[in-house]
Amino acid sequence: MLDRQRLASWIQPQHLEDRALETYQNAFTSHAARLVVIRDFLVPQVAERLSRFLANEAEFKPEYGLYSIEGAVKEEEWLLASDQDRFFRLGKLVGTPPQFQTSPNALTYLQFRMTFQRPEFKAFFEAISGMPLGGSDDFGAHSMIQGDFLRPHSDDNRSRQLALVIYLTPGWEREFGGLLRVVHKDGGFTEVEPAYNTMIAFDVLAAPAHLVLPIQSAQQKRRLSIGGWYHQPG
Repeated sequence: MLDRQRLASWIQPQHLEDRALETYQNAFTSHAARLVVIRDFLVPQVAERLSRFLANEAEFKPEYGLYSIEGAVKEEEWLLASDQDRFFRLGKLVGTPPQFQTSPNALTYLQFRMTFQRPEFKAFFEAISGMPLGGSDDFGAHSMIQGDFLRPHSDDNRSRQLALVIYLTPGWEREFGGLLRVVHKDGGFTEVEPAYNTMIAFDVLAAPAHLVLPIQSAQQKRRLSIGGWYHQPG
């Protein structure tokens, strides 16, 4: 049973109504890749604080990945690799400078990160997906700038079941790039624009691959997002 009172501190109340939950679950279970997109997901003040934290206070470090090597690699190694081997280039949240660690924005991020792992949040995502879920110990934030990308891959590892992402860059436009493309088993795909305060959740076992299209000229905007996974039960 949903703890709507607790959830309403974070998620907009209209998304917690029975009719909305039923609509989201129907959309999720009927989609070829088993996914659902919810616009205006977070309470406005929460979204604004998270966005300001990521844009102005959080410290991001460029991270580079290759298909041929598990985990991140050094920039020099990435640059020497063939283009076909380059898996990703993006910014990963690595910390908060001391002067911002107790700001309202930083504290909201820490509280949201902890709340994400509470039973009421898991119950919400079980309600919109129709799936029993295990715990979550994976949560992070990313920043993508012009030229960054994430190429096709699957999250079907470490017993992951449900992936979710919340986009937090105000004023993001489609021509800036950075769309999330979720591939269907039949070869089709769904593209989701990283519009501000939009949440997408998808079943990693139903989607054989997903990717983030390269960031184009974005008027110095960064594609900011937070997200994580729920694992399979047991």
